[in-house]
Amino acid sequence: MQKGYVGHIAQRCGHSIENGSGPARILIGFNAAIYETMERSLWIAASPKDVLATNFGQPAELFGKFPGRNVAIAAKDGPP
Repeated sequence: MQKGYVGHIAQRCGHSIENGSGPARILIGFNAAIYETMERSLWIAASPKDVLATNFGQPAELFGKFPGRNVAIAAKDGPP
């Protein structure tokens, strides 16, 4: 996107905003007074594998190995 552009992200679609360089001013509008977040693992589990493959440049089969539920990420020996 460039200065002055307008974008739309459908409700419940995973997204993020990344600024290339320099200052950025972003105005975000919601269609409801409730702001919700979604854990990344739930977003991956809920997204079609072909969409993930396209977005991440990986084979769709890779995302079939991901858990289908929310998980906590911890060191291999567990949390400290």
